[in-house]
Amino acid sequence: MMPSILYSTLDDNLKSWSQNKHYPIGDIEKLMASFVLALTQVYETPEIQNQTATQQEYINIYNKFMLNPIFDSHPLEFVWQDDPKGFLMDITNLISLTHDVFETIETKNAYLISLGVVFKKSSPKTIDQSILEKASEMIYESIFEIENPSFDKSFIKEKIEDDYSYLADGQALAFQIHYHRWMMLNKSTLPETSYMRNRFINIVIRKNFPKHTPNPESKLETSYASSHKKLKSELTKHMIAGAIDAQTEKVNQWINSFTNNVMLVYYGFYKWDKLRGDFYKVIDLEKAQFGIKLPDQFDENQKEFNKFIDISN
Repeated sequence: MMPSILYSTLDDNLKSWSQNKHYPIGDIEKLMASFVLALTQVYETPEIQNQTATQQEYINIYNKFMLNPIFDSHPLEFVWQDDPKGFLMDITNLISLTHDVFETIETKNAYLISLGVVFKKSSPKTIDQSILEKASEMIYESIFEIENPSFDKSFIKEKIEDDYSYLADGQALAFQIHYHRWMMLNKSTLPETSYMRNRFINIVIRKNFPKHTPNPESKLETSYASSHKKLKSELTKHMIAGAIDAQTEKVNQWINSFTNNVMLVYYGFYKWDKLRGDFYKVIDLEKAQFGIKLPDQFDENQKEFNKFIDISN
C-alpha cells in the first residue's frame, strides 16, 4: 500500500522507525545504517523528489533500493536468549523489526523469508527442535498475514499439526518446502500466498531444476519428459510425507503445476514480472512486453503447459 509518508522528508520517514533496542542483533547500528542508506537513495530519485511518482512507481523504486540490503543482511550475528520463552520473544522482536522498518509486501516478506532461512543455524543448542519449529510457524504466519491483511482469522477453527520437517540446516529450499507443506495442510482455511510460491519457483529454477536437465549450461539441450519427471519426483519426496498423505491428490496436482511453472519460466515461455509480482507470457523480452498471467488452476495450467512443452515422449 502507499505509505502516508511518501512525500514527507527523509528525516520524517526515519523518525517513524521504531527505537526498539531489543532486536537480538549484535550490531544493530550497522544493519540499520544499511537500510538508512537505501532509503536515502529512494528519496534521491527524481520521481520522489518532484512528487510525481504514482503508488506503484513508489513501490517499484522502494523495492529496487531496499531489497538488496535486505538480502545482504543475513547472515547476521544474532544475540539469542537461551531459554525457550526468551528465544521466542527474540523471534517476535525480529518480526516486529519487519513492520517497524519496511513498507511494502515484497520487502517485508523478503526480510522474513531470509530470517526463516538462517535463524536455526545460529540458535542456542539449549533450544529444543519443537521451539525452533514454533519459531518457523510464527514466521510463516507473519508472511501469510502480510499477503492476506483482510483475512478473518475467526474462520480458522483449527490448524493441522505437521511433525515432518525437511532438513534442518537452514537451506533456502528447505524453508520453502516446509512453508508450502504448512500451507497445503491448512489450505482448507488458508488461501494461497503467491509471493512465497513465486520466490520458491525462482529458487528451484536456480538451484534444483538445472541438475535435472541434460546440460545445466545450455537450455538448448532438452529432455523435457525426463526433466519434468525428475523434478516432480524430488518435490514429491519432500511434500508428501506423514500427515500430508491424506491430501495426496490435491498435493500431487499442486506439485505438477509447480513443476510446469518451473519449466515454463526456465525455458523462457513465461517470465516473472517483478513489477506485478507474478509470471506472464513473454511477448518481447527485450522490450519487457508480457501477455497473459500464468494460470494457477490445475486444468488450465496443464493446458497452457502443453501448448509449449511436450512430455509425452
